Amino acid sequence: MIKKLFYFLFLIFILVPLSFYGYSQDLDRNKLKEFDGSGYRKDIRVYSLGSIDYIEDDSDFMFISLSDDINLYDEEYKERVFLIPSGEKENYKKKEYLLTDSYRAKFFFEVGISEDDTVFIYDYEKNYLKSFPISSLKALAVVNPYSSGDGPFYLSDYMFGFKLDSKIIKDHPSSLVYIGKENPFVQEQLTPLFWNKIDEQDFPVLDEDDEITAVAFWGNMDSLKKVDSYLAEANGFRFFIQNYTNKDKSELIQSGEIIARHLIILDSDSNIITNEIEGITEGDMFYPLTSLNKKDEFIYQWTGKILKNEPPVVFGFKASSFSCTPVFRFMHPLHDYFVPRCDARH
Repeated sequence: MIKKLFYFLFLIFILVPLSFYGYSQDLDRNKLKEFDGSGYRKDIRVYSLGSIDYIEDDSDFMFISLSDDINLYDEEYKERVFLIPSGEKENYKKKEYLLTDSYRAKFFFEVGISEDDTVFIYDYEKNYLKSFPISSLKALAVVNPYSSGDGPFYLSDYMFGFKLDSKIIKDHPSSLVYIGKENPFVQEQLTPLFWNKIDEQDFPVLDEDDEITAVAFWGNMDSLKKVDSYLAEANGFRFFIQNYTNKDKSELIQSGEIIARHLIILDSDSNIITNEIEGITEGDMFYPLTSLNKKDEFIYQWTGKILKNEPPVVFGFKASSFSCTPVFRFMHPLHDYFVPRCDARH
């Protein structure tokens, strides 16, 4: 029963893959606007690639988990659908099951796909697209890595999705997966963001009535201390970052650790496109900003168009241990975003 309840709560969690917290506070002279996560674009169904390397009787392989789209339990936490070909409900012995015939058909029905769909895998850093007919891929139920010890296993211990040979797909951190009839990806090379340190007075000055959207910040704004300011320019936009650390000593925060970032994006006419401050919660970490003078370093932040008929995005500012990443923010004032579905259970 505990595992059933955990899985039900997990399903609620993954529908809004980020936690947002707003406060009736000010940053300097500007009001903070609560961001409740309502901008999450559920209609954009893209997935992450994962690696499976803990099945003793199988070589390592890549896996597309569609578990985020399956509701295994009803409102009373009772199993509503069984996708594993075994008569031993809640007592599954194997770490991996092949879904065939009626089980494969039931899985397709639950996630809303069909045998004539195509799997599109797009590497947004390399601007490289691969595609496979979904009919050529094996559908599997695989025990998730946090439940991969000795069985027996519960239904909720399994991820449901498709197996890909790791020889075909090797690099996956910058890959997005879409399943459907047509390729949704623009396939235009994204632009890396290289940052130049600027004086604090060169950071944009907001009007008093400009509100700042507060994203995932737990603390008190009065405890923030400004540190470095940065500027990056790309595709006619200017990206400004103001880093903050904690004024006071804390056992939970290392000295000088960046705990909040204020991001302002201006278009070519100096109109504000994005104006938000983001904090970190448990399991989060801000990525470094690649210097304009050190272009050989790893690049975390990118901008450009990824999806057809959608605005450009910016992403790569934060890592999170407990939710799916990266967060692709559309560059317009609505503050909507999409996140690849990744089965982020812990």
